Amino acid sequence: MRVAVVMPAWNEAEGIAEFLTELDSALAAWQPSFIVVDDASTDGTRDAALRCAADGMEIRVVTNEVNLGHGPSTMRALRLGLDSGADAVVAIDGDGQFSGADVCLVISTLLSDSSQVVEGAREHRSDAAYRRLTSEATRLLVWTRSRVFPSDANTPLRAYRPDLLRRLLDRVPGDSMTPNLIISALCRRWEVALVEVPVTSRPRRGASAQGTTWGARRASLPSRRFIGFCARATGEWIRM
Repeated sequence: MRVAVVMPAWNEAEGIAEFLTELDSALAAWQPSFIVVDDASTDGTRDAALRCAADGMEIRVVTNEVNLGHGPSTMRALRLGLDSGADAVVAIDGDGQFSGADVCLVISTLLSDSSQVVEGAREHRSDAAYRRLTSEATRLLVWTRSRVFPSDANTPLRAYRPDLLRRLLDRVPGDSMTPNLIISALCRRWEVALVEVPVTSRPRRGASAQGTTWGARRASLPSRRFIGFCARATGEWIRM
């Protein structure tokens, strides 16, 4: 069985090489290949990933010409993973907030039974209160479309069978801001064989545990960028 790991990344140069190396070792039984979609990073993320290729890992790095955002980058990564012809496609963010052992657990669960998709449901999260409230809101949004509450509606760690992934990509807009939420809702509405596996959420790899995505000055308070994103994403969800 061959596994393709697809990874949207933006300004993750500090930790992405360590993360890729750990995954390559943990998933060795499945001959993993990696597809990193670099969302026009400004810190050398592409070069950091390519150094892993120089060390013998099977890595392809695709760079967006302009910064498209996490959603469109995730969609591009998923399509590239599907095109790879692998037996399973694993989606995971480039910030390295999961262990190789947990990613291995998600994949082995998918390949050991008849499940079509496996979600890594994050536990022991140390997010600020506003992030926890946002997570609960996303669970409610998925419920409004599927009448099922997911454990972790927006988890970035998922493993797919190719046939289901192809069906999902036909339904999710390529420029969606929140494709993982739409996928969570569709999988439950379609009643596909879905398994939720508890995984541990660890701090982002690199010098800053918070990262630079939202530009927050204080970890306990949402930035204007984060609030604006949530408002636009909610509007997109309502218009679906």
